[in-house]
Amino acid sequence: MSNEVAFNSLERDDVKITFEEGSGVLGKPTDEEVAQHKKTRLILVVLFGVIVLTMVVVAVIIIIVSPKCEPKSDAEGSQANQTNTKQTTDDPVEFHPVWWKNAVIYQIYPRSFFDKSGDGEGDFSGISEKLNHFSNLGVSALLLNPVYDPEDFKAVNKMFGPMKDFDNLLMESHKKGLKVILDFVPNHTSKKHPWFVESSRDKTSAKRDWYVWADGVKGRNGTYTPPNNWINVEGGSAWEYDNTTAQFYLHQFKKDQPDLNLRDEGVIVELKKVLEFWIDKGVDGFRINDVQYFLEDRKLANQTSTPMAKSSLTFDLEGNREILKEFQEVINNGSKHLLIAEVESTSSVQYYGSADILQNVDLITKVNRSGMTLSQGIKNSVVEYMNAVPNGETPNWLIGNLDVVRVGSRLGRDYRNAMNVLLMTLPGAVTAYYGEEIGMLSGANEKTPMQWSNESNAGFTYGKPWQPLAPAFLTLNVKTEKEENSSIYNNYIKLAALRNESSFAIGNVTVVHSDTKVFAFLRNHKDFYYLVVINFGDMWDGDIDGLSGRGTKVFDSEKDTSGTEQVDVNKIKLNPGQAVIVKRTSEEW
Repeated sequence: MSNEVAFNSLERDDVKITFEEGSGVLGKPTDEEVAQHKKTRLILVVLFGVIVLTMVVVAVIIIIVSPKCEPKSDAEGSQANQTNTKQTTDDPVEFHPVWWKNAVIYQIYPRSFFDKSGDGEGDFSGISEKLNHFSNLGVSALLLNPVYDPEDFKAVNKMFGPMKDFDNLLMESHKKGLKVILDFVPNHTSKKHPWFVESSRDKTSAKRDWYVWADGVKGRNGTYTPPNNWINVEGGSAWEYDNTTAQFYLHQFKKDQPDLNLRDEGVIVELKKVLEFWIDKGVDGFRINDVQYFLEDRKLANQTSTPMAKSSLTFDLEGNREILKEFQEVINNGSKHLLIAEVESTSSVQYYGSADILQNVDLITKVNRSGMTLSQGIKNSVVEYMNAVPNGETPNWLIGNLDVVRVGSRLGRDYRNAMNVLLMTLPGAVTAYYGEEIGMLSGANEKTPMQWSNESNAGFTYGKPWQPLAPAFLTLNVKTEKEENSSIYNNYIKLAALRNESSFAIGNVTVVHSDTKVFAFLRNHKDFYYLVVINFGDMWDGDIDGLSGRGTKVFDSEKDTSGTEQVDVNKIKLNPGQAVIVKRTSEEW
């Protein structure tokens, strides 16, 4: 018997679906059908999994091999890192995705930055506490002045906390997109370093040649004088007598900092191991200091002229570059780790190619020139330096460090904003010294504690500071600077944001005006032009040579800008230390 369901169509055609009588259960499959269904389902599930896995693998490969995006135009805002300053054309500049090309590197003297423990000394935890400060400023990387133990290059100085605190600082910095760079000084060690202790034990020590030892000259009274007339950077003899072995050791710096003998391969091998140790920890680069002091004259000859610290026998010798190159091979090693070399003269072109960045101190050492105003000295320093930088190399700028009077105390309080504008708008990487973002002035020295607030001890510590605060902290501190729209601090943030525009990140630079007061230059990429005008003199109301037309004022160091104010480039009036930036699109001035 069959079960029948009948439908009548609109056309009156009869439709009949018939179910044949079987097991008594409607549509129940046989055992063979069930087994076949399970097999088919398993095959489909496996096939689907293979397809999904293949799609994921293909997507990952596409992400890895795809080229990086070029920076956006200035109309959209951009983030880029390469500078070409030799041309003044409108042609696009090749983009190199290397993080340091346009970086703002913030140099910290850890002992003076922020004390979390309350012992009066800045520490790793204190820096970790202030990471948002760097993010707000648009900082790319932190440069920590030496934090390793002077008696053990693979340990941290306990003054700053245990290694776990350093590891935490490294981890938290990376979470916020901040790189961490360490200062490294391979030229010398502490006198208490195990290497020197062993070297000075006796003349047959395995590490005797790791330092520079020499016999003295015996006088008539039985005393010994140094092997030669070399002097150290502090003006005294570069030699110190060691009673144990009756020889002198070389120290181009302090007497408790004996120079390593970098001609000894064993020393180089151990120093490379030190670099590898910190790289394995996750640091993003190094600044190698005192590069030009690496080697000395092999014969230890006397200086024939008046003895000086930086003689041709002790400073900038051939071979220094090769040693630096060996360190570079360890640091770079196919990675994006950064090597900054501290060299004192930008004319030392021999060091290019052995480091990613050569530290440039010209805005500290070469702006006060005889017969020139500050503006003229700055213009000459900028032009000379840019002409000396080989194509493809990264320019670098800094206006302060731990060895010189702070810029506001050196050049005058009125010019703190002006110098920050100069620093942040020139092409290349910037090295900022802690406190410059609020215009800190020198106290007893340039390492006074960071001024966070007008509260007790400037908010640096709840203990007793390791050294006195600079007197200006009551009115000059981060807290009060944040509250004023056109403060040095808030201007710094605006300038850091402008650096992300393609004209500043990868654009050309052209000096367009310089007189006894004002220095002005153009930054441009494609059809976007920014005119930077900085007054390093008193009141100025002049013309910009060879330029005419109007543009949009996008920055004014003395007041907020709406981004809509139109100004005539030849009707700009500036107060002492004032700076403005004017933007124009579509056509050149």
